[in-house]
Amino acid sequence: MKGIGSAAGALGFVIMLAAFSFCSQLRAEELKSFSKVITSPEEEFAIEVAGARDPENVEITVENLGDTPVVDPRITVNGKFDWYDINTMVAEITRDCTTDEEKAMAIWEWVHWKRYQRSPEDHSALHPVRAMNGYGYGICGHTAAWLKALCLAAGIQARVQEIWGHTVNEAYFNGGWHFLDGNVKVFYTARDNRTLASLAELEKDGWLIQRTIHAHDPWVRVNPPNGTGEYERYITTWKDNYIEDGYDSEIAKNYTMAYTLKPGERLIRWWDPVLGKYEGRDKRPEIPERYANGQLIWEPDLQKLDVKDYLNIIENVTTHQQDHQEPAIHVAELQDDSYTRPSRFTVPVKSAYPVIGGKFECKLVKQAGASASISYGTPDFDRGGLYTYRWGSGTQEVNLYLDQFILNHEPVYDYEIGFTLNGNARAKNPAQAGVDWFRTTSDLQVSPHGLPALSLGKNVIRYRDSSKGAKSVRVTWKWRERNDDHAPGPVNEAVSAAEFTSLTPTLQWKAAKDADPGDKVEDYQVIVSLRPDCRWPISMSLYRNLGSDKSEWTMPESFLNPGTAYYWRVRARDSHGEIGQWGKIFSFRTTDRAK
Repeated sequence: MKGIGSAAGALGFVIMLAAFSFCSQLRAEELKSFSKVITSPEEEFAIEVAGARDPENVEITVENLGDTPVVDPRITVNGKFDWYDINTMVAEITRDCTTDEEKAMAIWEWVHWKRYQRSPEDHSALHPVRAMNGYGYGICGHTAAWLKALCLAAGIQARVQEIWGHTVNEAYFNGGWHFLDGNVKVFYTARDNRTLASLAELEKDGWLIQRTIHAHDPWVRVNPPNGTGEYERYITTWKDNYIEDGYDSEIAKNYTMAYTLKPGERLIRWWDPVLGKYEGRDKRPEIPERYANGQLIWEPDLQKLDVKDYLNIIENVTTHQQDHQEPAIHVAELQDDSYTRPSRFTVPVKSAYPVIGGKFECKLVKQAGASASISYGTPDFDRGGLYTYRWGSGTQEVNLYLDQFILNHEPVYDYEIGFTLNGNARAKNPAQAGVDWFRTTSDLQVSPHGLPALSLGKNVIRYRDSSKGAKSVRVTWKWRERNDDHAPGPVNEAVSAAEFTSLTPTLQWKAAKDADPGDKVEDYQVIVSLRPDCRWPISMSLYRNLGSDKSEWTMPESFLNPGTAYYWRVRARDSHGEIGQWGKIFSFRTTDRAK
């Protein structure tokens, strides 16, 4: 998995063009902003969002204003988005679950609604913490690895099954294995119309697959062309199905979203691809269906902060705060006849998100006879791989684009900018060399799914970190309130009977209303469940959109049993594509002799 960055000049133009385009779109008068300076280890506060529907989240920034590190800042909104590690992920996903079946189904549902189809050029994206925070997409092997990892963390046995052409899962609950496909967003209901079938059952009974829709779209609940036949062939050619454990080494790793903001450092995350950068863009020009960007920027005030503790000093380097000499970072003991080794140090950068490019800026200072070089990675003893300031004297401001180095392999999560300094004590006027200031800008890829998004109404924010002692950190949200299109109202009144003698009943409801002039309801979506909370359907074939504004639906045959209680609910979509909330949960019962 390798990638190559674009040329520095072209990349600079792309960055400036993207930034200009983004800024021109985000007119200041349209944006709402909220900032909070936090000095305690944990704080809770609220943000009110007005409008007709959920806002357009734009940006969140966390910045260290103090002179001590801020360790692991974490933010939740209304109890969501604490995806720090696999355990906090599972805790959020299974919060209302009590049984292994409920936990496994909640994990399956969470995985398939939190992803898009694309394979990241990052092997660690097989782990859900890396994938769901950094990318938000993966192919069938990724979703199977995530689902297994999350189930295991929830205390549920799970395994990955290769079915030759596709990769799926089985989870163990209620005394047996049950087939779950987080990529195709499907499970198959057994012939009892109550339980989830196992792979072994499906291998012998293709009818269970044939009767099930394989809808990839969250709204348009229909089979893709030839979809059912394709998945039936995958599964029923049972001799080439096998259990796969090749993902285990990656999902067993303890990846976290741990990071530390150094003094003067800030993390910016956008909900959109503001930079227009994504991993693997040189090899696979197709743009991910959904992704976002961020930046980690470190710009310390070297006149106030002794940066020595935040550098990796290899040898013979000191700071202004240590000896009161200039520049801010410089040679400790000038080289002479008895000491000729260059002074070396690195500026380390560590990110919880994948780094997909960046820029390094600084001011080099040297006197005649001295030299200063910059390199990507650990510096050598001679010339820098990025820039060398050897001739003359004075200052030199340097702008260096890093994409071609960072993307020379898989996306990185840490890197270093190295410096090689040579002073000269033998000169008539002893010559010093060093750095007056620097700024690192690391371009990030982030998943918009995992960002702490605001919603309509009251948002309860919880901030916490692991910093020791005093600190000062500012958190800022930017969003745009939306007052244009209202979503259709909920469906809260059923018209059809509460009992049926048919196993293919027609469900009817009072039509939803749309508050917008000239707008109308164009489609409905229905879900039928055995659960009173209607959390997931009996079968994916009973989670359907109608494709019309007709407020009734006749259920397909083969999914209901006599003498059984069922639960259902409806939501509407209008002519502008706005989707309403699920309405009231209704119920009906089939008679003992229903057929």
